[in-house]
Amino acid sequence: MTKVVLSMALAVFTLLPANAQIVKNDLLKGYKEGDVLEKTVYNDKRAPINVDTWCGGFTSKPVEGSVSPTIGKALTYEGYSEAGPSITLGFPQGVKGSRVSVYSLVESGKVYSKGTYYITCLVNFSKVGTNLADFLAASASYVGGGNRGQVYVRREGNDKIKFAVGLLKERAEAPMAYDCNKTHLLVLKVDYTKNEVSLFVDPELGQSEPKADIVVTGEEGALKAGLKSVALRNRNGFKGSIGNFRFAKDWAGAIGK
Repeated sequence: MTKVVLSMALAVFTLLPANAQIVKNDLLKGYKEGDVLEKTVYNDKRAPINVDTWCGGFTSKPVEGSVSPTIGKALTYEGYSEAGPSITLGFPQGVKGSRVSVYSLVESGKVYSKGTYYITCLVNFSKVGTNLADFLAASASYVGGGNRGQVYVRREGNDKIKFAVGLLKERAEAPMAYDCNKTHLLVLKVDYTKNEVSLFVDPELGQSEPKADIVVTGEEGALKAGLKSVALRNRNGFKGSIGNFRFAKDWAGAIGK
């Protein structure tokens, strides 16, 4: 009996390193359809952190009439195992501007400031504007702001969308256009060693990391600050859903392998 228990313990131990590269997942745990996303709002940029919690990001000029996003139906993508509900995108009729919601990870940027990090999510847009607009970012502040990798979207024609990625002042658009009203898998990679960010759109879910659809290299020191939150920007002109987030340190963790 002792040998069996020991063997089981060793088997579990050998599995841990592979799983350890998934830093955070199930970011909407405990939410159900219709719930309000933000648990509170950061009304001061020095407010105490609410760790592993969705909060309204700090802004000195809140948009009048903007409210927290709510929880919608689940999104699914074949081969991607992260399950659960999504966040409904869009503003009430007549409200203009944008609102940032942040999932605060850590107070100190030293924790996530070396190596590579991946933020994976599913998105499904039914409506976006004609100009590139950011909607997802890796943030260097737990209250929002100081983004170190942003993902953008815009409309292409009547029924297509295009994605782009940016690092501070540098920004580039992926070459392909994608269908509206279809769920897409996005992976944002922040590489501190190379001082660059990359975007993968609907990548093959194999064990090896494929070539990114677009890569942006920052100016010297662009990635000096460490990551402290995952930031979501909701805005007027958007209709759609986003969810099934993962925050990981390697490709296998990012796609759930």
